[in-house]
Parts: sequence; structure tokens; C-alpha cells
Amino acid sequence: MAMILTPALCRAARGFLDWTQMDLADRSGVSRSTIRDYEGNRHSLHRATEAQLRLALETGGIAFFRIEGHEIGICSKALAAEAPAQTHTENCEILSPSGERAQATTPKTGQ
Repeated sequence: MAMILTPALCRAARGFLDWTQMDLADRSGVSRSTIRDYEGNRHSLHRATEAQLRLALETGGIAFFRIEGHEIGICSKALAAEAPAQTHTENCEILSPSGERAQATTPKTGQ
């Protein structure tokens, strides 16, 4: 099943990587104005453009995953590879379909 990169998820993934819109533009080959307008909900993306953005974010170290069927989360690929996602929820962002951050399903550990 293809994952839809929402404007909120795009912003969250950039924030997780500490990338500016220009950083994402440089890494994806998508213009900064397209990214700005998309993240600002001014227009949608073509599937090919969405794929370019997702590839750049994934290459940068983001792993996308679904939780409970409808929520989408992002996590660093290193954390996703170390252990099951449930044990690293505290290091991930979980977004509701509206783009709002949801509570982690597992308590934070080691803090």
C-alpha cells in the first residue's frame, strides 16, 4: 500500500532531520516554492513529485510507517532497524490523519 505524504508529514520529516525547505529541495530536485506551497496547503503534489520528496527523506534517514491503520509515523532508519518500533516510539513522531502529533503508544524509557 502506498503511503501518502501529507503536508504535515513532510514538515515533520524535515523537522526530524533538521532540514530547511531548501535542504529538501536540493536533495529531492523539487523546487523550494513547490515544497513551500505544498506544506502550506496551497496545492497538492503529482505522484512523481511526492515520490521524489519521499525518496529524499528516506535517503536522509527517515523511515515511514503506519500505526493502527490510519496514523502515519516517522522514525530514523537506525532506530527502526535496531528493534521493533514499539520499543522506540519515544524517538518517533506519530501523526494523526489531520497532521497533529499523537501520544506515543509506549512509555518513554531511559529518560
